[in-house]
Amino acid sequence: MKIVFEDRVPVDIAVAECSCVAGTALCNHNVALLFQTAHYSTLNLAAVPPVLSCTETEQRWHKPRTMGVKPGRVSDMVFLSSKPKQFTVADGVRSKRYKAVRGELPDPDVLKVDEQYQDFTADIAPLITTMAISADVPLVDSAFGKVQAGSPISYQHPVPVSRVVVRHPDAPLPPPLPLDSYRLEPTNCQFVCTHQQHLHLQSLATTFDMAKDFSAVEHHLRVWES
Repeated sequence: MKIVFEDRVPVDIAVAECSCVAGTALCNHNVALLFQTAHYSTLNLAAVPPVLSCTETEQRWHKPRTMGVKPGRVSDMVFLSSKPKQFTVADGVRSKRYKAVRGELPDPDVLKVDEQYQDFTADIAPLITTMAISADVPLVDSAFGKVQAGSPISYQHPVPVSRVVVRHPDAPLPPPLPLDSYRLEPTNCQFVCTHQQHLHLQSLATTFDMAKDFSAVEHHLRVWES
């Protein structure tokens, strides 16, 4: 990497070279070097500070690392042994929850928790009384049927997404392409692509007549399939 400045005000970059693919222009490595140099100059550092090893810096095992950690469903989690015999996901323990009751959930009697345990004190009432189960809470769809909004089943087992494509015969036809109000301007940018690559991109350009022919063929195929 090499950067040469011109001795003038304001300072201009005379030469910017790098060993990467985009090194003939001002690549992101050169920009990062300029930002890092400006940072050292702001800190009034006379030299680049040395890179410290892990034993020379503060220990970090007490600080949680949240990078890459995000919430997920229990059914998608796989629990493996600390010393697995084979490095395969199939050997792990997965959640095997299923609908153990018949009929729709929840049963209307289950929603009357407050009415059934209104005479019980908090120290002897069952734990279900603290879950705010009531007939006033709206119901939402889940993989097991209707459940209360905000319950663990509502977000741990949502309605499975179907991969079956549903065809609508009464759907309107797509608009003719290209649109009259849109025009793709020609490009003369060649500082990234080579001359051969630029010619290849120009060969992929589509004229208005070609687009109309493609749209007509697609319309005939849709009619033939229906």
